[in-house]
Amino acid sequence: MIETVKTFLKKYNIKNKSVVIGFSSGPDSCALALLISKLKEEFNLDIILAYFNHNWRKEAKEEELFTIEFANKLKAKYYIEQAPDTVKKTEETARELRYEFFERCAKKFKSNIVLLGHNKNDNIETLIYRLIKGTSTKGLTSIPENRDIYYRPLLKIEKKDILEYLKTNKIKYKIDISNEDIKYKRNLIRKNIMPQMALINQNYLNSIENLINNAINTRNILNDVISAIQNKIIQNNAIKLDKFIELNQSIRLEILNNFLGGYLKYRNSKNLFKFDDFILNATQNKISINKDCFLIKKNNKIYIEKKSIKNNTIIQINSIGEYEFENGKLIIEEVKKEDKIYPNSKENVCYLNFDFPLELRHRKNGDKFCPYGLKSDKMKLKDFFINEKIEQNKKDEIILLAKEKEICWVIGFKISEKYKQNNTHCYKLIWREING
Repeated sequence: MIETVKTFLKKYNIKNKSVVIGFSSGPDSCALALLISKLKEEFNLDIILAYFNHNWRKEAKEEELFTIEFANKLKAKYYIEQAPDTVKKTEETARELRYEFFERCAKKFKSNIVLLGHNKNDNIETLIYRLIKGTSTKGLTSIPENRDIYYRPLLKIEKKDILEYLKTNKIKYKIDISNEDIKYKRNLIRKNIMPQMALINQNYLNSIENLINNAINTRNILNDVISAIQNKIIQNNAIKLDKFIELNQSIRLEILNNFLGGYLKYRNSKNLFKFDDFILNATQNKISINKDCFLIKKNNKIYIEKKSIKNNTIIQINSIGEYEFENGKLIIEEVKKEDKIYPNSKENVCYLNFDFPLELRHRKNGDKFCPYGLKSDKMKLKDFFINEKIEQNKKDEIILLAKEKEICWVIGFKISEKYKQNNTHCYKLIWREING
């Protein structure tokens, strides 16, 4: 076993570093910590055992103490955190919190290496779970040896060998009793399904591992092909629509799978087909990806756009002076003799006639606006936006100078006919962007 781990450390050049070990006090993490400890001088490693208490089980306090004792025996450092009592008690939430904890720990100890104790059985279990739930060819690659800062040195070692190693070295470990509860699907696979597979083929772990390795090799070839195509049709984070629709569907789906990567929670075939159909057939120009983003097709481009989040902040303006709002500053000055007055300005300078107080804000329901040059009654602000062809997701970002429900200046677009300069009593207004 130690040779397998040594080969792994050499493969990924893990030496002369601080390494964080995801420690649960279970057999896998205990074996991993012991193996790395035996190699720490050869590879000049500084070891930190990182334990996260999910606050689910009473045994967790015992595991915290066990972590401290184990670290002391190995002459390693340790780092422990607890989840807040208020978090959801779900497997998904637990996983997210655990990985966030590992990243905090890595940052604290200035490390870019987090070692995790997943073994060969875990790898096969994950593949079976994905097959049952539905997966893509990418899903057939199961658990990666390395992704970002995470490394798994035990991934080619069977559980029985890990347990034998611990027994031989007389190493105690903790057992999480929740691992016996088959209401959790992975436990059901491990306890009920995998033993049945052994009845068909005693060597099933190696057979399925071969499938995983073949899938990895196939994905590497496919990734090279897709990458070459993407380099031709993706520029500035946008896909060229005309080039995309010329591709066959299989390649389109692979490109979408990559393009939507960190945005789409469930990248299953059903969702990918939905976005592909939207691009090819839908008359509308956008579709929601998640609660924060749209996929847009426009001007021969396919791109991701964040949904605008309405800011309800209001800055009260009661006198001349300077007023900061979001990424800009409004400056109100008395008009000087040398000023040239241009009431119809689309620039970020204008001259208005008004009485204080005013408001600096975003749009509200019921806002009215009389654009400069319009001699009839004022219109709804939303109609002005329509006339100006302002995109829906941009409307909440436009900054307004308002007097109650009447808009004096749509900053960057147009002033109000009602509030234009028409005598010597007026103010000079300047809008300046604030860098950084």
